[in-house]
Amino acid sequence: MDKYKVSVVVPTYNSGLFLNAFFDSMMYQSIGFENIQVIFVDDNSDDEYTLYLLELFDKNFSNVKSIFLDENNGFPGKGRNIGLDLSDAEYVVFSDHDDTYVPEAFEIMYDAAKDKDVDMLITNYYKIFPSKRVEVTTVFDGENALINNFTDDERFFTIDPAIWCKLFRKDFLIENDIHFLQGMLAEDLYVYIVSLLKSKCTYYLDDFFSYNYNIRNVEGDRSTIHIRNKKYLGKMVEGYYELDKFLADSDLAEYYSDIFNMHFVYWLTSLVLSDISDDDKRELIEYINPLLKKNVKTVPGFNERIYSNLTEPILADDYAETVNIISSIKRYRGILNRFTDAFRKSER
Repeated sequence: MDKYKVSVVVPTYNSGLFLNAFFDSMMYQSIGFENIQVIFVDDNSDDEYTLYLLELFDKNFSNVKSIFLDENNGFPGKGRNIGLDLSDAEYVVFSDHDDTYVPEAFEIMYDAAKDKDVDMLITNYYKIFPSKRVEVTTVFDGENALINNFTDDERFFTIDPAIWCKLFRKDFLIENDIHFLQGMLAEDLYVYIVSLLKSKCTYYLDDFFSYNYNIRNVEGDRSTIHIRNKKYLGKMVEGYYELDKFLADSDLAEYYSDIFNMHFVYWLTSLVLSDISDDDKRELIEYINPLLKKNVKTVPGFNERIYSNLTEPILADDYAETVNIISSIKRYRGILNRFTDAFRKSER
């Protein structure tokens, strides 16, 4: 018999004040805090306030566990795997440490999961900017969808892999040996796609927004979405290779471009917007090029007009030309942004 309805696994690292807001969103869940287990796995923080809060939560609440790792891993995969193994709940969700859930999140997610007997339940989410809250729009356009096999509706491949708005039946993950990649990124994409391919029942609530994803972009305080250094981009590619291997080993390579295309567009856009050197860009392009080549053979130009000129150099392994085109795209974007800003000022 499971002790709790939902386990919330939270990797932390120097989380500080973010933890207070996150924990408040746990305390006031309409499902009842007593029905939730919160598992913090700290990645060897050196911030005393973070450690104090984690110890305080663990000491004062029987349904909270705080685990402290001896070494910093730098990525959330290991912490999430440890939390999954420690879960005493029927369902498990994996949160980031600096965001929050809406008050009715787990009640609606749990009830829907039980009602449909799902392996994985997916919800939508809000993007929270300093001055506004934005509802994420999808190709489902507010439609809820239930599938028993991923081939029932391949639109599911286009769902954001963000792991924090997905509820999993814990036994489903354990029985299928589904764990997060460790020491690399795209670990959420990996778990989402593997789960989708193995699930016998997946339910998407596109009309319910369960999560507040805080978008921060100031010096010293940036959301992951705004981190575009060489290490980050390289670790994403490392995760892509692991997913590629899974598809090949599972005889599912025919779905390669359906799964990867939009993620390659995201990766290329991140590379365009980055400030890393041309030498580092070339090194990253050389690393990812075998994956890009398989994709553009099926989807030339990634179905994105701005990247249409990349097909030929990718297929020719011409890394220097690929970097040249990426640099020209960055210059074009800069000119366009300056023109747009000037036009807006003239309209005031």
